[in-house]
Amino acid sequence: MIYIILTIVISVSLLLVFKGFQKYKVNTLIAIVFNYVAAAGTGIFFLDSGIQSDVIFNSEWIYICIPLGILFIAIFYLISLTAQRISISTASVANKMSVIMPVLFSVIFLGQQLSALKIVGIILAMIAVYLSTRAFGKEKVNGKLIWLPVLVFIGSGLIDIAINASNQFYIKSSYESALFTICTFLSAFIVGIIVLMYLIGVKKAFNVKEVFAPKNILGGLVLGIPNYFSIYFIFKSLDANVLQSAQLFPVINLSNVALSAFLGWIVLKEKLSVINLIGIALAIISILLISF
Repeated sequence: MIYIILTIVISVSLLLVFKGFQKYKVNTLIAIVFNYVAAAGTGIFFLDSGIQSDVIFNSEWIYICIPLGILFIAIFYLISLTAQRISISTASVANKMSVIMPVLFSVIFLGQQLSALKIVGIILAMIAVYLSTRAFGKEKVNGKLIWLPVLVFIGSGLIDIAINASNQFYIKSSYESALFTICTFLSAFIVGIIVLMYLIGVKKAFNVKEVFAPKNILGGLVLGIPNYFSIYFIFKSLDANVLQSAQLFPVINLSNVALSAFLGWIVLKEKLSVINLIGIALAIISILLISF
């Protein structure tokens, strides 16, 4: 149970870091790229047996790391934009309500049960995502921004499915799960470097000096360390077998939605409209229905 609690706390802290980027004018994309090398470095530092290249290249999961790394950096950036341009609670709901995708995966491919209550929960989840992005405070969300939480919803679900499938079918030990996490982060870092080179050399979006600005590097470090453990503890939670995966992901996501909304309201003074509150309430109810 301790791993589940740690996963929840760390996941919410990542959203707060994104808000901090906005306050201290940290370039989010640059910080995210450096975050992945910091996350990989953290994994290597805590790896007991060192990196055994033969284990990596002889594994079946290595072919999942590259596309998953691309998803990691793309969805991470979209989550940051959602938290900054809409609200932290909207980012959390869109991210965590994607739980319906790994739940369906567990039912269809792992043979876990989907009761009538779970089906109702999935339907409520879709409604909750819509309502939570409908408005915030006294203003309506710019319709042009709706694509942000929608893409976060889809991408986060695909990430959860990939992690669940890798753990179920390909990863055979906690050592391999650590290597898998490190390789995925390194893949994301390489993709991020390519994107930065394109933005600098072709688009002229910013210069090399801005890339290596201390606040951007520090931001990546602050984000990268907890980011590694957010994935590592998901694997540990799955290995602990306290809950089936069809229950584990909803429980984690339920807690993230509730805690993120609470912190956004108390700490960051984010305003929540009645529609927001209804959406968040439905999110909590739907995840409870999916979980039990």
